[in-house]
Amino acid sequence: MKTKFLLIPCFMAFIIWEVPLYAQNEADRYPQRFRYRYTEPGAFQDTTKTAGFDPSLYHPFFIKSKDGQYSLNIAAYAQLRYNAAFLSNTPEEMNSTDLGYNLGRFRTFLEGNLTDKFYYHLRTNVNPSGKFELIAAYIQYNIDHKNWLRFGRQFMALSLEDWMYPLDLASIEFSAMDFEFAIWSSFGLQWRHVANDKFRTYASVGNGSYGGRRDFPAPAASDLALIARGEWNIMGGTWGRWDDMVGRRNKFPIGMLLGFSVGNQFRFDKEVIQTEANGGTQVNMDFSIQGKNVHFFSAFNRTWKRYETGVGQNSYREGFYTTLGFWLDNQWFSYARFDFVGKGSTPDPQNTLKNYAAPGAGISYYPFFFNNKVRFTLEFNHLSNPIDQTTVAPDGQLGFVPTPYGGQSSIRFQAQFGF
Repeated sequence: MKTKFLLIPCFMAFIIWEVPLYAQNEADRYPQRFRYRYTEPGAFQDTTKTAGFDPSLYHPFFIKSKDGQYSLNIAAYAQLRYNAAFLSNTPEEMNSTDLGYNLGRFRTFLEGNLTDKFYYHLRTNVNPSGKFELIAAYIQYNIDHKNWLRFGRQFMALSLEDWMYPLDLASIEFSAMDFEFAIWSSFGLQWRHVANDKFRTYASVGNGSYGGRRDFPAPAASDLALIARGEWNIMGGTWGRWDDMVGRRNKFPIGMLLGFSVGNQFRFDKEVIQTEANGGTQVNMDFSIQGKNVHFFSAFNRTWKRYETGVGQNSYREGFYTTLGFWLDNQWFSYARFDFVGKGSTPDPQNTLKNYAAPGAGISYYPFFFNNKVRFTLEFNHLSNPIDQTTVAPDGQLGFVPTPYGGQSSIRFQAQFGF
Protein backbone atom coordinates (compact mmCIF):
# COMPACT_ATOMS: atom_id res chain seq x y z
CA MET A 1 0.00 0.00 0.00
CA LYS A 2 2.86 2.40 0.85
CA THR A 3 4.41 1.74 -2.56
CA LYS A 4 1.15 2.74 -4.27
CA PHE A 5 1.07 6.09 -2.48
CA LEU A 6 4.74 6.74 -3.21
CA LEU A 7 3.97 6.49 -6.95
CA ILE A 8 1.75 9.59 -6.83
CA PRO A 9 4.45 12.14 -5.79
CA CYS A 10 6.92 10.42 -8.14
CA PHE A 11 4.50 10.83 -11.06
CA MET A 12 3.85 14.49 -10.25
CA ALA A 13 7.59 15.13 -9.93
CA PHE A 14 8.11 13.58 -13.36
CA ILE A 15 5.43 15.81 -14.88
CA ILE A 16 6.87 18.97 -13.35
CA TRP A 17 10.41 18.02 -14.35
CA GLU A 18 9.43 17.27 -17.94
CA VAL A 19 7.09 20.23 -18.36
CA PRO A 20 8.53 23.54 -17.06
CA LEU A 21 6.06 26.03 -15.65
CA TYR A 22 5.70 29.28 -17.54
CA ALA A 23 3.55 32.31 -17.13
CA GLN A 24 0.67 32.68 -19.55
CA ASN A 25 1.61 34.34 -22.81
CA GLU A 26 -0.30 35.49 -25.86
CA ALA A 27 0.13 32.14 -27.64
CA ASP A 28 -1.51 30.36 -24.71
CA ARG A 29 -4.81 32.11 -25.38
CA TYR A 30 -5.52 30.58 -28.77
CA PRO A 31 -6.48 26.97 -29.61
CA GLN A 32 -4.58 26.46 -32.86
CA ARG A 33 -2.53 23.61 -34.24
CA PHE A 34 1.03 24.86 -34.65
CA ARG A 35 3.74 22.84 -32.97
CA TYR A 36 6.84 24.95 -33.59
CA ARG A 37 5.63 28.49 -33.48
CA TYR A 38 2.63 30.54 -32.50
CA THR A 39 0.48 31.85 -35.32
CA GLU A 40 -2.60 33.88 -34.54
CA PRO A 41 -5.78 32.67 -36.31
CA GLY A 42 -6.25 34.63 -39.51
CA ALA A 43 -2.57 35.48 -39.93
CA PHE A 44 -2.42 33.65 -43.25
CA GLN A 45 -5.47 35.37 -44.64
CA ASP A 46 -5.37 38.30 -46.98
CA THR A 47 -8.25 40.36 -45.60
CA THR A 48 -9.20 41.36 -49.14
CA LYS A 49 -9.86 37.71 -50.09
CA THR A 50 -13.28 36.15 -49.71
CA ALA A 51 -12.03 32.57 -50.08
CA GLY A 52 -8.84 30.70 -49.31
CA PHE A 53 -6.93 28.38 -46.99
CA ASP A 54 -5.78 29.35 -43.48
CA PRO A 55 -3.91 26.51 -41.71
CA SER A 56 -4.11 28.26 -38.35
CA LEU A 57 -7.87 27.59 -38.32
CA TYR A 58 -9.18 24.22 -37.19
CA HIS A 59 -11.30 24.00 -40.36
CA PRO A 60 -8.89 25.67 -42.80
CA PHE A 61 -10.80 26.19 -46.08
CA PHE A 62 -12.93 29.32 -45.81
CA ILE A 63 -15.42 31.44 -47.70
CA LYS A 64 -16.44 34.76 -46.24
CA SER A 65 -18.22 37.98 -47.06
CA LYS A 66 -16.24 41.14 -47.73
CA ASP A 67 -17.28 42.64 -44.41
CA GLY A 68 -16.28 39.42 -42.58
CA GLN A 69 -19.70 38.99 -40.94
CA TYR A 70 -20.57 35.78 -42.80
CA SER A 71 -18.15 32.87 -43.06
CA LEU A 72 -18.16 29.21 -44.07
CA ASN A 73 -15.32 26.89 -43.05
CA ILE A 74 -14.94 23.41 -44.53
CA ALA A 75 -13.03 20.38 -43.25
CA ALA A 76 -13.07 16.60 -43.47
CA TYR A 77 -11.14 13.57 -42.29
CA ALA A 78 -11.22 9.79 -42.64
CA GLN A 79 -9.83 6.96 -40.51
CA LEU A 80 -8.88 3.77 -42.35
CA ARG A 81 -8.04 0.76 -40.18
CA TYR A 82 -6.68 -2.75 -40.35
CA ASN A 83 -7.59 -4.97 -37.38
CA ALA A 84 -6.01 -8.27 -36.40
CA ALA A 85 -7.63 -10.08 -33.43
CA PHE A 86 -6.02 -13.19 -31.91
CA LEU A 87 -8.45 -15.32 -29.86
CA SER A 88 -7.52 -17.80 -27.13
CA ASN A 89 -9.17 -21.07 -26.02
CA THR A 90 -11.11 -21.47 -29.27
CA PRO A 91 -12.12 -25.02 -30.41
CA GLU A 92 -9.83 -26.58 -33.01
CA GLU A 93 -12.48 -26.35 -35.71
CA MET A 94 -12.75 -22.55 -35.24
CA ASN A 95 -10.40 -19.92 -36.61
CA SER A 96 -8.44 -18.26 -33.80
CA THR A 97 -7.66 -15.14 -35.83
CA ASP A 98 -9.94 -12.45 -37.25
CA LEU A 99 -8.48 -10.10 -39.84
CA GLY A 100 -10.04 -7.26 -41.76
CA TYR A 101 -10.16 -3.64 -42.90
CA ASN A 102 -12.78 -1.12 -41.90
CA LEU A 103 -13.57 2.57 -42.21
CA GLY A 104 -13.41 3.86 -38.66
CA ARG A 105 -15.25 7.02 -39.65
CA PHE A 106 -15.48 9.60 -42.40
CA ARG A 107 -16.62 13.02 -41.21
CA THR A 108 -17.21 16.35 -42.87
CA PHE A 109 -17.61 19.75 -41.21
CA LEU A 110 -19.41 22.87 -42.38
CA GLU A 111 -19.33 25.66 -39.84
CA GLY A 112 -19.05 29.42 -39.60
CA ASN A 113 -20.70 32.68 -38.66
CA LEU A 114 -23.96 34.13 -39.91
CA THR A 115 -23.14 37.31 -37.99
CA ASP A 116 -20.86 38.08 -35.06
CA LYS A 117 -23.72 36.84 -32.83
CA PHE A 118 -24.78 33.66 -34.63
CA TYR A 119 -22.56 30.65 -35.33
CA TYR A 120 -23.71 27.46 -37.11
CA HIS A 121 -22.27 23.95 -37.24
CA LEU A 122 -23.09 20.89 -39.43
CA ARG A 123 -21.23 17.60 -39.00
CA THR A 124 -21.87 14.40 -40.98
CA ASN A 125 -20.40 10.91 -40.76
CA VAL A 126 -20.23 7.64 -42.67
CA ASN A 127 -19.94 4.90 -40.05
CA PRO A 128 -18.22 1.48 -40.35
CA SER A 129 -21.51 0.00 -41.61
CA GLY A 130 -21.51 2.45 -44.51
CA LYS A 131 -24.50 4.38 -43.18
CA PHE A 132 -24.72 8.15 -43.43
CA GLU A 133 -25.30 9.98 -40.13
CA LEU A 134 -26.04 13.57 -39.24
CA ILE A 135 -23.90 13.84 -36.11
CA ALA A 136 -24.45 17.52 -35.31
CA ALA A 137 -26.59 20.35 -36.65
CA TYR A 138 -27.00 23.35 -34.37
CA ILE A 139 -27.12 27.12 -34.22
CA GLN A 140 -25.22 29.01 -31.52
CA TYR A 141 -26.11 32.44 -30.17
CA ASN A 142 -23.14 34.30 -28.67
CA ILE A 143 -24.67 36.32 -25.88
CA ASP A 144 -21.29 37.82 -24.89
CA HIS A 145 -17.69 36.64 -24.50
CA LYS A 146 -18.66 34.56 -21.46
CA ASN A 147 -21.96 33.01 -22.53
CA TRP A 148 -23.42 31.15 -25.49
CA LEU A 149 -26.57 29.14 -26.19
CA ARG A 150 -26.72 26.20 -28.64
CA PHE A 151 -29.91 24.69 -30.04
CA GLY A 152 -30.15 21.55 -32.16
CA ARG A 153 -28.40 18.18 -32.44
CA GLN A 154 -25.09 18.44 -30.59
CA PHE A 155 -22.70 16.81 -28.14
CA MET A 156 -23.73 17.69 -24.60
CA ALA A 157 -21.02 18.47 -22.04
CA LEU A 158 -21.27 15.31 -19.96
CA SER A 159 -18.27 13.05 -20.52
CA LEU A 160 -15.11 14.95 -21.49
CA GLU A 161 -14.00 11.96 -23.58
CA ASP A 162 -17.18 12.19 -25.64
CA TRP A 163 -16.69 15.96 -25.88
CA MET A 164 -13.41 15.48 -27.79
CA TYR A 165 -13.03 15.19 -31.54
CA PRO A 166 -12.11 11.56 -32.38
CA LEU A 167 -9.09 12.68 -34.37
CA ASP A 168 -7.73 14.42 -31.26
CA LEU A 169 -7.64 11.27 -29.12
CA ALA A 170 -4.32 9.95 -27.88
CA SER A 171 -5.32 6.44 -28.96
CA ILE A 172 -7.07 5.09 -32.06
CA GLU A 173 -10.56 4.95 -30.61
CA PHE A 174 -12.70 6.07 -27.70
CA SER A 175 -12.78 3.80 -24.66
CA ALA A 176 -15.26 0.98 -24.03
CA MET A 177 -16.58 3.16 -21.20
CA ASP A 178 -17.50 5.82 -23.75
CA PHE A 179 -19.17 3.24 -26.02
CA GLU A 180 -21.21 1.90 -23.10
CA PHE A 181 -22.20 5.05 -21.26
CA ALA A 182 -21.88 8.15 -23.48
CA ILE A 183 -25.11 9.58 -24.86
CA TRP A 184 -23.22 10.85 -27.90
CA SER A 185 -25.01 13.61 -29.81
CA SER A 186 -28.58 14.42 -28.87
CA PHE A 187 -31.15 17.10 -29.62
CA GLY A 188 -31.59 19.91 -27.13
CA LEU A 189 -30.59 23.29 -25.74
CA GLN A 190 -27.19 23.88 -24.10
CA TRP A 191 -25.82 26.89 -22.23
CA ARG A 192 -22.15 27.56 -21.47
CA HIS A 193 -20.96 30.15 -18.96
CA VAL A 194 -17.32 31.10 -18.36
CA ALA A 195 -17.17 32.48 -14.86
CA ASN A 196 -13.47 33.46 -15.11
CA ASP A 197 -10.13 32.12 -16.31
CA LYS A 198 -10.42 29.16 -13.95
CA PHE A 199 -14.07 28.05 -13.93
CA ARG A 200 -16.72 27.38 -16.57
CA THR A 201 -20.03 25.53 -16.46
CA TYR A 202 -22.48 23.89 -18.86
CA ALA A 203 -26.17 23.11 -18.48
CA SER A 204 -28.42 21.38 -21.02
CA VAL A 205 -31.85 19.91 -21.57
CA GLY A 206 -32.55 17.44 -24.37
CA ASN A 207 -33.70 13.97 -25.33
CA GLY A 208 -30.35 12.42 -24.39
CA SER A 209 -30.85 9.40 -26.63
CA TYR A 210 -28.69 9.77 -29.76
CA GLY A 211 -31.67 9.24 -31.99
CA GLY A 212 -32.83 6.28 -29.91
CA ARG A 213 -29.65 4.28 -30.59
CA ARG A 214 -27.66 4.98 -27.43
CA ASP A 215 -28.46 4.93 -23.75
CA PHE A 216 -27.09 5.78 -20.34
CA PRO A 217 -27.47 3.54 -18.64
CA ALA A 218 -30.47 1.64 -19.98
CA PRO A 219 -33.29 3.44 -21.79
CA ALA A 220 -33.05 3.02 -25.56
CA ALA A 221 -34.68 6.44 -25.79
CA SER A 222 -35.69 8.97 -23.19
CA ASP A 223 -38.32 11.66 -23.02
CA LEU A 224 -36.11 14.12 -21.15
CA ALA A 225 -32.45 14.49 -20.18
CA LEU A 226 -31.04 17.12 -17.80
CA ILE A 227 -27.25 17.52 -17.73
CA ALA A 228 -24.83 19.80 -15.88
CA ARG A 229 -21.02 19.98 -15.98
CA GLY A 230 -18.40 22.08 -14.24
CA GLU A 231 -14.71 22.48 -15.12
CA TRP A 232 -11.82 23.86 -13.09
CA ASN A 233 -8.79 24.97 -15.08
CA ILE A 234 -6.30 24.31 -12.29
CA MET A 235 -3.25 25.38 -14.27
CA GLY A 236 -2.55 26.57 -17.80
CA GLY A 237 -4.44 29.79 -18.39
CA THR A 238 -6.39 28.67 -21.47
CA TRP A 239 -9.48 26.63 -22.32
CA GLY A 240 -8.28 26.02 -25.87
CA ARG A 241 -5.98 23.13 -24.98
CA TRP A 242 -8.91 20.98 -23.86
CA ASP A 243 -10.42 21.10 -27.35
CA ASP A 244 -7.25 19.39 -28.59
CA MET A 245 -6.49 16.75 -26.02
CA VAL A 246 -3.27 15.40 -27.48
CA GLY A 247 -2.00 18.88 -28.26
CA ARG A 248 1.28 19.54 -30.00
CA ARG A 249 4.74 19.18 -28.57
CA ASN A 250 5.90 22.54 -27.17
CA LYS A 251 2.51 24.02 -28.03
CA PHE A 252 1.63 25.05 -24.48
CA PRO A 253 3.21 24.99 -21.02
CA ILE A 254 1.68 22.65 -18.47
CA GLY A 255 -2.07 22.68 -17.93
CA MET A 256 -4.38 20.76 -15.60
CA LEU A 257 -8.15 20.39 -15.81
CA LEU A 258 -10.60 18.82 -13.35
CA GLY A 259 -14.16 18.13 -14.48
CA PHE A 260 -17.35 16.85 -12.86
CA SER A 261 -20.74 16.20 -14.45
CA VAL A 262 -24.09 14.64 -13.67
CA GLY A 263 -26.96 13.70 -15.98
CA ASN A 264 -30.49 12.43 -15.43
CA GLN A 265 -32.73 10.73 -18.00
CA PHE A 266 -36.48 10.28 -17.56
CA ARG A 267 -39.15 8.21 -19.33
CA PHE A 268 -42.82 9.02 -18.91
CA ASP A 269 -44.52 6.55 -21.28
CA LYS A 270 -46.67 4.48 -18.89
CA GLU A 271 -46.71 1.43 -21.15
CA VAL A 272 -42.94 1.40 -21.67
CA ILE A 273 -42.00 1.74 -18.00
CA GLN A 274 -44.16 -1.27 -17.08
CA THR A 275 -41.51 -3.49 -18.67
CA GLU A 276 -38.40 -1.31 -19.00
CA ALA A 277 -36.37 1.12 -16.90
CA ASN A 278 -38.01 4.46 -16.23
CA GLY A 279 -34.73 6.36 -16.31
CA GLY A 280 -31.14 6.56 -15.21
CA THR A 281 -28.48 8.75 -13.63
CA GLN A 282 -24.86 9.16 -14.66
CA VAL A 283 -21.97 10.81 -12.80
CA ASN A 284 -18.55 11.51 -14.38
CA MET A 285 -15.25 12.76 -13.02
CA ASP A 286 -12.16 13.42 -15.14
CA PHE A 287 -8.66 14.82 -14.71
CA SER A 288 -6.32 15.91 -17.51
CA ILE A 289 -2.74 17.09 -17.80
CA GLN A 290 -1.27 18.65 -20.95
CA GLY A 291 2.21 19.91 -21.40
CA LYS A 292 5.41 20.23 -23.36
CA ASN A 293 6.03 16.48 -23.70
CA VAL A 294 3.26 14.81 -21.69
CA HIS A 295 -0.41 14.01 -22.11
CA PHE A 296 -2.42 12.40 -19.29
CA PHE A 297 -6.16 11.75 -19.15
CA SER A 298 -8.25 9.74 -16.70
CA ALA A 299 -12.00 9.47 -16.21
CA PHE A 300 -14.41 7.63 -13.90
CA ASN A 301 -18.07 6.95 -14.63
CA ARG A 302 -20.95 5.41 -12.69
CA THR A 303 -24.50 4.95 -13.95
CA TRP A 304 -27.65 3.89 -12.13
CA LYS A 305 -30.68 2.28 -13.75
CA ARG A 306 -34.10 2.89 -12.17
CA TYR A 307 -37.35 0.89 -12.38
CA GLU A 308 -40.92 1.33 -11.26
CA THR A 309 -41.82 -0.65 -8.14
CA GLY A 310 -42.36 -4.30 -9.05
CA VAL A 311 -40.95 -3.96 -12.59
CA GLY A 312 -37.27 -4.48 -11.85
CA GLN A 313 -34.51 -3.91 -9.36
CA ASN A 314 -32.39 -0.79 -9.45
CA SER A 315 -28.76 -1.46 -10.38
CA TYR A 316 -25.52 0.32 -11.22
CA ARG A 317 -22.48 -0.04 -13.48
CA GLU A 318 -19.19 1.83 -13.60
CA GLY A 319 -16.11 2.33 -15.69
CA PHE A 320 -12.61 3.78 -15.62
CA TYR A 321 -10.30 4.88 -18.42
CA THR A 322 -6.84 6.40 -18.48
CA THR A 323 -4.13 7.23 -21.02
CA LEU A 324 -0.57 8.43 -20.51
CA GLY A 325 1.27 9.74 -23.57
CA PHE A 326 4.75 11.07 -24.16
CA TRP A 327 6.23 12.90 -27.17
CA LEU A 328 9.46 11.16 -28.21
CA ASP A 329 10.28 14.05 -30.54
CA ASN A 330 8.34 16.55 -32.66
CA GLN A 331 6.57 13.88 -34.71
CA TRP A 332 6.51 10.63 -32.71
CA PHE A 333 3.96 10.22 -29.91
CA SER A 334 3.85 7.10 -27.70
CA TYR A 335 1.12 6.17 -25.23
CA ALA A 336 -0.22 3.54 -22.84
CA ARG A 337 -3.88 3.08 -21.97
CA PHE A 338 -6.12 1.09 -19.62
CA ASP A 339 -9.82 0.52 -20.26
CA PHE A 340 -12.18 -0.90 -17.60
CA VAL A 341 -15.95 -1.49 -17.47
CA GLY A 342 -17.21 -3.27 -14.36
CA LYS A 343 -19.92 -5.92 -14.34
CA GLY A 344 -21.80 -3.81 -11.80
CA SER A 345 -24.57 -4.88 -9.48
CA THR A 346 -27.14 -7.41 -10.60
CA PRO A 347 -30.29 -8.85 -8.99
CA ASP A 348 -29.55 -12.29 -10.49
CA PRO A 349 -27.45 -14.47 -8.11
CA GLN A 350 -26.66 -16.84 -11.00
CA ASN A 351 -25.15 -14.04 -13.08
CA THR A 352 -21.62 -14.95 -14.23
CA LEU A 353 -20.68 -11.67 -15.92
CA LYS A 354 -17.01 -10.67 -15.86
CA ASN A 355 -15.23 -7.32 -15.88
CA TYR A 356 -13.96 -5.79 -19.10
CA ALA A 357 -10.31 -4.90 -18.47
CA ALA A 358 -8.06 -4.06 -21.43
CA PRO A 359 -4.53 -2.61 -21.16
CA GLY A 360 -2.91 -1.36 -24.35
CA ALA A 361 -0.12 0.71 -25.87
CA GLY A 362 0.52 2.48 -29.15
CA ILE A 363 2.71 4.83 -31.13
CA SER A 364 1.72 7.52 -33.66
CA TYR A 365 3.62 9.38 -36.34
CA TYR A 366 2.56 12.91 -37.36
CA PRO A 367 4.23 13.80 -40.69
CA PHE A 368 3.27 17.50 -40.79
CA PHE A 369 4.22 20.14 -38.27
CA PHE A 370 1.15 22.34 -38.67
CA ASN A 371 -1.72 20.03 -37.69
CA ASN A 372 -2.66 16.70 -36.15
CA LYS A 373 -5.19 15.66 -38.77
CA VAL A 374 -2.76 13.42 -40.60
CA ARG A 375 -1.24 10.62 -38.55
CA PHE A 376 -0.37 6.94 -38.67
CA THR A 377 -0.92 4.81 -35.56
CA LEU A 378 -0.01 1.27 -34.52
CA GLU A 379 -1.75 0.02 -31.36
CA PHE A 380 -1.82 -3.19 -29.28
CA ASN A 381 -4.60 -4.11 -26.81
CA HIS A 382 -5.33 -7.19 -24.69
CA LEU A 383 -8.64 -8.31 -23.15
CA SER A 384 -8.28 -11.01 -20.49
CA ASN A 385 -11.95 -12.13 -20.28
CA PRO A 386 -14.24 -13.35 -23.09
CA ILE A 387 -15.96 -10.22 -24.38
CA ASP A 388 -19.27 -12.11 -24.63
CA GLN A 389 -19.18 -12.57 -20.85
CA THR A 390 -18.76 -8.87 -20.11
CA THR A 391 -21.39 -6.12 -20.22
CA VAL A 392 -19.59 -4.47 -23.16
CA ALA A 393 -21.18 -5.18 -26.53
CA PRO A 394 -18.66 -6.53 -29.10
CA ASP A 395 -17.82 -3.73 -31.50
CA GLY A 396 -15.15 -3.73 -34.19
CA GLN A 397 -14.37 -0.13 -33.30
CA LEU A 398 -12.85 -1.38 -30.06
CA GLY A 399 -10.64 -3.91 -31.88
CA PHE A 400 -12.20 -7.00 -30.26
CA VAL A 401 -14.59 -9.50 -31.87
CA PRO A 402 -17.41 -11.64 -30.39
CA THR A 403 -16.20 -14.80 -28.61
CA PRO A 404 -17.39 -16.75 -25.55
CA TYR A 405 -14.24 -18.89 -25.22
CA GLY A 406 -11.49 -16.76 -23.74
CA GLY A 407 -9.53 -13.54 -23.89
CA GLN A 408 -8.03 -12.02 -26.99
CA SER A 409 -5.38 -9.62 -28.20
CA SER A 410 -5.61 -7.16 -31.07
CA ILE A 411 -3.14 -5.28 -33.21
CA ARG A 412 -4.55 -2.30 -35.09
CA PHE A 413 -3.13 0.06 -37.66
CA GLN A 414 -4.86 3.33 -38.53
CA ALA A 415 -4.13 5.80 -41.30
CA GLN A 416 -5.86 9.13 -40.57
CA PHE A 417 -6.15 11.75 -43.31
CA GLY A 418 -7.80 15.15 -43.03
CA PHE A 419 -7.68 18.86 -43.74
